[in-house]
Amino acid sequence: MGMWAVLPLDLLARVFSFLPPDSVARAMAACKHWLACARSRAAAPRHAPWLIALPARGGPACFAHDPALNRWHALPLDFLPCPLRLVAPVGRSLLCRLTASSDLRLVLLNPFTRQFRHLPDLATPRRNPAVGVIDSSPFSVIVAGGASGSGYEPKVELYEDGRVDRWESLGPMPVEFAVRLTVWTPNESVHAGDGAMYWMTSARAYSVMGFDLRRRTWREVKAPMADQLEWAALVRRPNRKLGLVGGAVGGQGTVWELTDKDAWAAVAEVPAKLGQRIWGCRKEAAALGGVVRCVGDERTVYLFKDFGSEMLVWEEERGWRLMEGRRRVSSTPIKAALLHPTLSVAEIFHASM
Repeated sequence: MGMWAVLPLDLLARVFSFLPPDSVARAMAACKHWLACARSRAAAPRHAPWLIALPARGGPACFAHDPALNRWHALPLDFLPCPLRLVAPVGRSLLCRLTASSDLRLVLLNPFTRQFRHLPDLATPRRNPAVGVIDSSPFSVIVAGGASGSGYEPKVELYEDGRVDRWESLGPMPVEFAVRLTVWTPNESVHAGDGAMYWMTSARAYSVMGFDLRRRTWREVKAPMADQLEWAALVRRPNRKLGLVGGAVGGQGTVWELTDKDAWAAVAEVPAKLGQRIWGCRKEAAALGGVVRCVGDERTVYLFKDFGSEMLVWEEERGWRLMEGRRRVSSTPIKAALLHPTLSVAEIFHASM
């Protein structure tokens, strides 16, 4: 193999970063030197993230879509002790919750390397709180609200991976916000460049709850077309701006971005004919057809209802297009995330090593 057999690991890892995961997997079989590099080092990825889909109530496998090859892959989860439900991507792993526990218990998962790691239990046990991720290195997790006993927990907790192996209190929060985050929040969150964590709530009309981590203060931002939206979700826009994607009756849909003056600016409009194929033309059809789900990052947005149906994809450079869901799979509700796959077995444990 000549010089390839003696390249420093850091340089070889950079070369691997330009390869899609399936090519890296083949390279790992070439020699022990390449295998050690791929397992222990993970340079910043150069390829587009994959769409990772887990059954909403847990299941024996998750599914990954490779956008470069337009191919779905099944990833068995038979190594897990119990089913998991996806919460959010964290780096190149997935933050999930144990479905067997009524109180929130979190797990870090890499389905590609078949690894998982339990996070510490919350200082204050609670059910169904809002969860937010600060996707830095090392990562942090915010938990707000939730139910405990017969009431709600108006408290905020923070876990910083690799610093202390426990949750720390960030103080109280308004009871009204705790109730709304517990009852009306689907757990999708965005940590924006202004230092705040944002969640979407759907009580009465859609609105956005924001928690400033530096000042430890809360605020509410009204969603655009709040009382007309049939569905809405938050995404992160370029330069870590807060984005919102929402749709109304008739196939109307928009991608917005929050400006510095708390105003929403439209970035892209969904073609009505494409929107009608995903969430219907009339309010009755939209309600009967199931919930429209959204997952996205700075450049790409996926809209879908279930795993077996077609999906609507928006790429900032290419516009809107339809994509087939996973064939030969029933219309199963899913939770999804965008993730850069890694085959590094150290990645999931890097912060604690």
